[in-house]
Amino acid sequence: MSKLRQRTKHLIYAGLAGASVMGLLFAGYTVWNVVEQNEREGAIERHYQRQIADLEQAQLQSQKSMTSGWALTHDVAPGVTIKQGDLIQIKIPSEAAPVNLIADKEGAAGRTAKIELGKGTPLTEAMLYEGQPTAPDLRNREMKAVSLPSNLKQGDTVDVRIQFPSGQDYIVLSKKKIDKLASPTMWLKMNEQEILSLSSAMVDAYLHDAALYALTYVEPEMQNRAVPTYPVNKAVMKLIASDPNIVNKAEQTLTEAVRSVLESDLARAGAQIPGNSSFSSSEYSSGYGQSSSSSSSTSPSNGSTAATEPESTFTLDQPQQNKLLEQAMKEDGDSNGQP
Repeated sequence: MSKLRQRTKHLIYAGLAGASVMGLLFAGYTVWNVVEQNEREGAIERHYQRQIADLEQAQLQSQKSMTSGWALTHDVAPGVTIKQGDLIQIKIPSEAAPVNLIADKEGAAGRTAKIELGKGTPLTEAMLYEGQPTAPDLRNREMKAVSLPSNLKQGDTVDVRIQFPSGQDYIVLSKKKIDKLASPTMWLKMNEQEILSLSSAMVDAYLHDAALYALTYVEPEMQNRAVPTYPVNKAVMKLIASDPNIVNKAEQTLTEAVRSVLESDLARAGAQIPGNSSFSSSEYSSGYGQSSSSSSSTSPSNGSTAATEPESTFTLDQPQQNKLLEQAMKEDGDSNGQP
């Protein structure tokens, strides 16, 4: 019995010793694993820290080689003046930056776009131009007496021309931007000289059955301003001086003609009836100052047709204007003939 107990004790001691050894081994493995894991994590952390430091250094070097510029916060149409609120500062790599990149905000604000500029476009000197200072005699002029293109839009740039029945064609106003449009009415900015030239052209159109019409520019930002070729009629200017109301009369008559042709075109388009066009109903004319022609009727007794009397282009519903014009021209000739 004593031997059995002693053997059992030996087994218990052996089991405890084995368990102790296994516990020590497991504890050692655990400690080693934790230490190894900490070392791996530390190595990874140090690696990432080195990468972050390298990136920060590269960023600093990159910033030193970047060029500052200014871009737009929204799209800008040609001819629009850029304001400070339209700009945002950007940085561009020096090797990719244009030579004429605008670096100062003051160098872009207050200037006008030559071409259409999209949002985020870096601004250069070639894209902008200095706007002309507002002249003291600049005025907004409402015009209804000019035949307009059917596809005209607000913001377009036009020349206002006059075409006489003889085929002579002159530029009255050159490169004018449409500030506002409610066809057939448009608003332009004009100086005193242009206002007087337009007044003379309207009276000329009123007296000589001429046509005032507008033509648009294809690329107004790239095309130079045309030189006005319309010679202001001194006799007409004298007529304007003698009867200032003639300008209003002429403009009213031309406006009525424009409206008449517009209504005629609308009615023709609605009825879809093709018709032939003459000078007075062409796209360049609004039938300005059309005088009523007098023709004799056919005699029923002999069946012969009387010849139609030719009508003078100066014959209008108000003949006193022709007399004033002739008198002014005569006075002008007399003054030129004096030594």
